Amino acid sequence: MISATPAMPRRSPLRTRARILTATRAGAALIVSLLFFAPIYWMILTALKSGNEAFKATPSLIVWPDFENFALVFTQSNFGLALSTSLFVSVTSTVLCLVLGASIAYPLARVKMRGQKHIAFWILSLRIIPPIAVIIPLFLLLRSVGLTGSIWSLVIVYTYMNLPLTVWLLRGFFADLPTEIEEASFVDGAGRLRTFIGITLPLTAPGLIATALLCFIFAWNEFLFANILTGAATRTAPVGLTEYVTPVSVEWNKIMAAGTLVVLPVWIGALAAQRYLVRGLTLGAVK
Repeated sequence: MISATPAMPRRSPLRTRARILTATRAGAALIVSLLFFAPIYWMILTALKSGNEAFKATPSLIVWPDFENFALVFTQSNFGLALSTSLFVSVTSTVLCLVLGASIAYPLARVKMRGQKHIAFWILSLRIIPPIAVIIPLFLLLRSVGLTGSIWSLVIVYTYMNLPLTVWLLRGFFADLPTEIEEASFVDGAGRLRTFIGITLPLTAPGLIATALLCFIFAWNEFLFANILTGAATRTAPVGLTEYVTPVSVEWNKIMAAGTLVVLPVWIGALAAQRYLVRGLTLGAVK
């Protein structure tokens, strides 16, 4: 008596195609990630090398870390002061953008008025203006009030620069929040201000954090306004990188060490707020 051999289950073509598609996407994502990470890795690697090792004909991809360049950045220049100035200006302008932007965006999202969308588009259009087109009028205006060379000039300019984007983003976050939640608070006797501070802002916290992170990055990386409106004692970190480029030499090791210090706060902030950033940028996308 011959026993029948059980037939092997056939793989579904759809399942095989899905696995191939998933593997292809994973490979493409890995390649793109490596392309974006390669310059950052090379910057950190050069910062950890001594002067001679950075200019070898066949540079090594793995080195024994040497933190001398980071020490020289703080001891032989004013880059530490530039970092603290950038931190103060970026944080202050971000807080101002959130306070002013929320107070403008909430009425645009809740109060029905004629030409409401046109007002929002007009506010956003202010962000589209190229910085080079307004740098001279802003310089003359700030000079007339004696603010050129002061860090407060950068706080004002960065707030002006990021406020339209803040209003546009927060308006979308507030509009996606169901009005029934606020109406329930009104029924309980809470006023508009108390409802806004106690209910609306906590529920849109991911959107606020995402907006704050974007404003901080834009202010932290800005170079044009900081280069023209500041002085030697009030320069920011991006401007401070230029002091390592002289007519006779370029100190690449120090530039890479200082560049690593500039990238580090944004990288840490993005990792710390990654969960809120994803939630904030997708807030209201799926209901």
